Amino acid sequence: MATKFNVSALTLNPQEATEVSQAVVEQVFVMSELADNHEVMTGIQMKEQIVFVGQLGIGGEALVNCTPAEQDALAFTQKYWDPALIAGRFTNCQNDLNKLFKLFKKAQKANPDYFDKDGSEEMAMLSVAITESIKTSVNAKVWYSDTAGALFSGGGNFTNGTNLGLFNQFDGLFKQIFADGTVPRYTIAENAGATYTAQTLSAGKSYTILKSLYNLADARLLGHEDAKIYVTRSIYDNYLDYLETTEAVGGNIQVLENGRKLLTYRGITVALQNEWDRLQNAYQNNGTVVFRPHRALMTVPANIPVGTLSEDDLENLESWYEKKDKSNIVDFAYFLDAKHLVSYMTTVAY
Repeated sequence: MATKFNVSALTLNPQEATEVSQAVVEQVFVMSELADNHEVMTGIQMKEQIVFVGQLGIGGEALVNCTPAEQDALAFTQKYWDPALIAGRFTNCQNDLNKLFKLFKKAQKANPDYFDKDGSEEMAMLSVAITESIKTSVNAKVWYSDTAGALFSGGGNFTNGTNLGLFNQFDGLFKQIFADGTVPRYTIAENAGATYTAQTLSAGKSYTILKSLYNLADARLLGHEDAKIYVTRSIYDNYLDYLETTEAVGGNIQVLENGRKLLTYRGITVALQNEWDRLQNAYQNNGTVVFRPHRALMTVPANIPVGTLSEDDLENLESWYEKKDKSNIVDFAYFLDAKHLVSYMTTVAY
């Protein structure tokens, strides 16, 4: 058995913190809400068909005699939702926690107060941390999952030592988009650099990237009111530097009421994806280079939907005290899948 409060890095002595209010909790990494970037489809727990209805082309020909010319048929294609059931457990045995650790309140009696921490401040702290972890994990899986993923040492793109079981439940959006040869692509040359330095974007390169995404886009994408350009921080910061340097800010930067800046390109929101850079540096980094560190995607949230049984599953935890093992247990479980639907509604740069 083990405790889920790792205090091995703390110096435990009579002067350490003695109240939860004295603990400085690491700030949650700034990232977009799931619904900001994706249409979230609920009620999905098994393989389910997605039907695509094509469009009829230009029709009608000169009438010869009394029989009109036969026209083309309406074409249907399909994909499938195939969500994975993902789960995890946190088991905490209070007796395994260092007795000198004074941050949490002490029990008044051994049985059950010493062991049963259900409803305690420490379990509340753990539950909040788990809920935030699920949010980050879902985002990572939606974009970076790969059922055939391998470590760099095995010819793949994941950092050596990565637990591939975290990423092999289904194919994420990057895997699907990279494999779709019909998606218009701009190649970012810096991604092929042999060192971190060689992978650095040149000044103003982001403008070329955004312009290329726009120029490659289908008219149906450009005309969609929900069109959005998703970018890594490397591209976002490079673009912001470019705008500040050239002072070409007319129509590109809008200051919102809360004081935050919203970048746009030709009226289309440039959405910063902080998590992409963090995840790539942590999980797709071989110590010399990062696998495709600069990425940009122009699409609409409805074209990259996330499927789950219930959005509540992404926040709900099951918590109880197990008398037999004298341990507090917190479980989570959810169904998850992501789909890139149609190629003509996407352009990509990497």
